Amino acid sequence: MRVEEKLPEEVQDALRKGLLKRLPMTFLPYVNQQLREWDYLFPNERQSVLRLLLYVEGLNQEQCSDLFRDVVQLEEKMGVRHWQFSTSEQTILNASLLARSPYYQEWRRAVQAVFDAAEQHALRTNGAAVKSRNRLVLLVIPRPLPVDPASVWRRWQGVGRPLKLDLALSGESPSPLETLLAGIPSAAGGRSGGLLDVALRRPDAPPANAWVVDAGTSLVDHVLKPEPTRTTADQAILLSYWRLAPYRESFSREMNTMRKDLADADAVYDRLRKVDVTPWCPPEVASQPAIREFLRSLFLSGNGAVIFGNSFVEWAASEALRRARPSFLAAQFGVRSKPKPFTGVALFDNPDQINPLPAVDDLPGSAVDAEMLALYVWLAALRFEEYQRSTVCVCLAESLSEAYVVAPQEFALGHETAPVTLDRLAADLRAWIA
Repeated sequence: MRVEEKLPEEVQDALRKGLLKRLPMTFLPYVNQQLREWDYLFPNERQSVLRLLLYVEGLNQEQCSDLFRDVVQLEEKMGVRHWQFSTSEQTILNASLLARSPYYQEWRRAVQAVFDAAEQHALRTNGAAVKSRNRLVLLVIPRPLPVDPASVWRRWQGVGRPLKLDLALSGESPSPLETLLAGIPSAAGGRSGGLLDVALRRPDAPPANAWVVDAGTSLVDHVLKPEPTRTTADQAILLSYWRLAPYRESFSREMNTMRKDLADADAVYDRLRKVDVTPWCPPEVASQPAIREFLRSLFLSGNGAVIFGNSFVEWAASEALRRARPSFLAAQFGVRSKPKPFTGVALFDNPDQINPLPAVDDLPGSAVDAEMLALYVWLAALRFEEYQRSTVCVCLAESLSEAYVVAPQEFALGHETAPVTLDRLAADLRAWIA
């Protein structure tokens, strides 16, 4: 099947009329790759590509030249047409060539201006305003991590406020986050609706609207635990760092075959873009092609997600926010091992495989990781308009029975001064995202 045949009819028609010939050279890798991977894009990503292409299609030649004038002029200054530049996909070599140019920052601003113009055109013509549905970002620093009560929220610089919690209901198992996701047991033997159920029942919920990202396995295992009334496991996006071990290890082995030059790196990455990753995936991922490809992209981006569980949580959560714009995201950090001698420079090597020394948990280091990376997830959300107005962010430090809450004025718990029980927290969060 040709790529065009799976695209919307209006895009197919524009491509047949030669739309791609109207785009600057540096736009082609992104556009061609997005069109080729259309089946694996989230709805938000598809809309972004559609807005750009249909906007350009609707311009006359003079308007099109005006739109891309700055980009084209900068391409000439950079000498792009004399580079070994791929127009079919985004490559490491492409990125390196662009980043080395003294005009790179100007080029980025010019490209962003084009996307901004397409966005504004969509708002004017279609009323394609950002939906104002309430959203929830729930971040957890789990109980084993020794956070300092005097400094744990210092990095948040007062954007929210601490909230004392009474976590007696949860005990040690299930954890507070597991209880919030799955529902709180009642005296009658049932349980209240969990946050996942509420998020997935929303009538306006698009695909990939609820994500759970776990540095270990306990959280995802708890959600997957079979219960007669549980129907969320097949609908929520569930990502566990340790359940993805075969996927990660297969990638790291392949990555460590590359020689130290960009051409070979692109060849290795090209193999990894094409390999069938389904056998490496746990069932909750293997059944969802878009999530398999999401992980492929995540592990190819060189951000430490292949090796470090907390990096995986931060980057997976941030990429989910960027690409899918979910209204519900829960992310739990975890414990990493202390770095082993002589493995620090081997970014993609599994230290347990190349160094016989036993792994030793680094609780203080993991706590620092979690404190910083939780804030990074929230900052990643704030980059997008969807999360700037109607989003509640709760960062829970289990060992302190305390949370940090960033919320709009109308969220009641944002003003609470007395300790809040877990069932009260659950009820208010359910009401917010219902």
